[in-house]
Formats: sequence, structure tokens, C-alpha cells
Amino acid sequence: MDKRTLSLFAALLLPALLLLLPVSGQTYSRKVDFRVLSVLAQIAQSAAIPSAADAAACDPAPRSLSDCEPMTADSLKRIDTVDSDLVALRRTADGDEVVLEVAGFGLTLSPLSEEKMKDRSTRVKTPRFNMVALYKTEVGFNIPTGTDYGGYPAGEAGFFDLRGGKSFHFSTTLVGLNCEIGRQRKFSITTGLSYAVDNYRLSDNSITLAYSDGKVIPQRLDGKADKSKLRTTSLGIPLHLTYHPVRHLTVSLSGYFDFTMGANSIYKSPKKKSSLSGVNDFRFGVGASVSYYTVGIYLRYGVTPLFKSSVGPKVYPLSIGLCIGL
Repeated sequence: MDKRTLSLFAALLLPALLLLLPVSGQTYSRKVDFRVLSVLAQIAQSAAIPSAADAAACDPAPRSLSDCEPMTADSLKRIDTVDSDLVALRRTADGDEVVLEVAGFGLTLSPLSEEKMKDRSTRVKTPRFNMVALYKTEVGFNIPTGTDYGGYPAGEAGFFDLRGGKSFHFSTTLVGLNCEIGRQRKFSITTGLSYAVDNYRLSDNSITLAYSDGKVIPQRLDGKADKSKLRTTSLGIPLHLTYHPVRHLTVSLSGYFDFTMGANSIYKSPKKKSSLSGVNDFRFGVGASVSYYTVGIYLRYGVTPLFKSSVGPKVYPLSIGLCIGL
């Protein structure tokens, strides 16, 4: 077997040797593996037997590592002629670097310094505190639960029954602050300023909601309208506790503190909008969501009734739908 064949065999055997040899007592990254394999490819493609000119220029006598010129980390350079020892591993005097000689080529391996490791860690990791915008957007349906018409005549009970699939909820966190918790950053807490719009589409298009004598009442229209609904807008301060059990999977528990900015009774025949009193100025709710990547489902429940006590029917809104961006 000639020396060229031996050098190619040594190049193929080198990855296995690297796995068995401790390099400065540290574990290097796969980027080093890639660089090593790239160098091996260069060695395999090059001629293992030097030309006559190279052989004449080289000192045939074996040279120790201390005689070699300084080499930069992870560099490739011919340091000796091809001799009987095709593969040799030598450590520098200070012990910080290892030179691997294959067929007369020298490959210098050295671990990253602590300063470089700290710099790389700083560049890879994101800050624990960061600003977010449009952090969590919810689009779903409103469902009235626990409805109680106590204090209303029997003939008016059921006036706040809603059309299924026609009562929409939309909310988004406009801007907020996110804080990651834990060494592995699997938990995070997010708060900020949210905006929400809720539409409650009445089943009976022949009535609209009105406020009279300190009470929300159904008011009969002259004829059936195309639609009749209650719309509320609010600003709030959400609080999201998020957990990432596995990569791309997010589980969140939320609390909502909403302040009603407007409440309007709207019917379309033609379209007419009027302000409606009696809606709670402050509403508290809880919710949960599960998402994969940035799309998931949410459930949101109003702990505070929609209407003020003794002003309107006791209604606890429930919303369910899709959430995006968590």
C-alpha cells in the first residue's frame, strides 16, 4: 500500500480518533467538527506525497512541535514532509493547543477562550426583559352564561338571548413588557395595555336595548331590523403567565382587568346607534390558552357580570376562539 493510500485511510480514520482524544479537557461545538472535516477533505484531495521541489525544500529530519512556527487556531499548514508516521498528535508546551499531523500537514485545535465564550453567550441569549407589540390577539365568539332575569317581568325574560355564531370578540395586547423566568426560561410573565371589542348580537331583531329609570330594558322597534346588538369597547391590563413545556408548545393562564370605554346599542333599519348606560365600568376575567408555534385556542370567562347589579340581567360572558401571537 503506497503512502497516498495510507494518507487517505488516515484521513478517513481521523474523525474516530478525534472522538477518543481529549482536547484540553473541554467539549467543542459541532462547528469545530465541521471545520475539522473541511480540513480533512482538503487533505484527502491534496497529494500526500510531496513534489520533488517540496521534498528538497523540507528538512528530512523529524521536527518537534516546539520547532514549528506559530499557527493560528484551527489552521492548516504543512509542517513536515511525509515520513513513516502519517498521523501524529502533539500538545504545545503551554498545553492550550493540540497539533494533529496528517501526512505532513498540521492541524491546530484550540478551545474558545472564556472571553469568547462569554461574548458568544451574550450574543445568543436574549434579554430577560423585552418589549412586545400585538403580543396576543384573540378572535372568537361570545356566549352568555349564568343569565338571570330576576327583577324583570316574565314577558321580558330572554331578551338578551344571543345569536350563535354572530356575537364576536376581538382583543389584542397593543404594547407590553415580557419577563422570562427561570434558568431555562420556560416561564414568562407578560403585562401591558390591551384593547377589546365585544359584539352581542340579539336573537330578537324586533327589539333594541335601552336604559330607562335606572334599568336596562328591551325596547320594541316599529319593525324588525336587519340586526340588533350591543357593542362594548374597553381598554385593559392583562396579565399572562406562560409556560413552554416543550419547544413551540405554549400554555398560558391569564387574568384580565378591563375598563369599559364605551357601550352602544345598535340596530340596522336604517343603522342607528345610541349610548347605553348600565354596563359595568370595570370587569375582571380569567382565561387560558394553548398554542403551537403562534396559533392556538383560548377560553376567556368574565368573573364580573356584564351589567351592573340590579341594572340589567346577570350575565357572565364566555368567549372561545383562536389566539395568535402568544
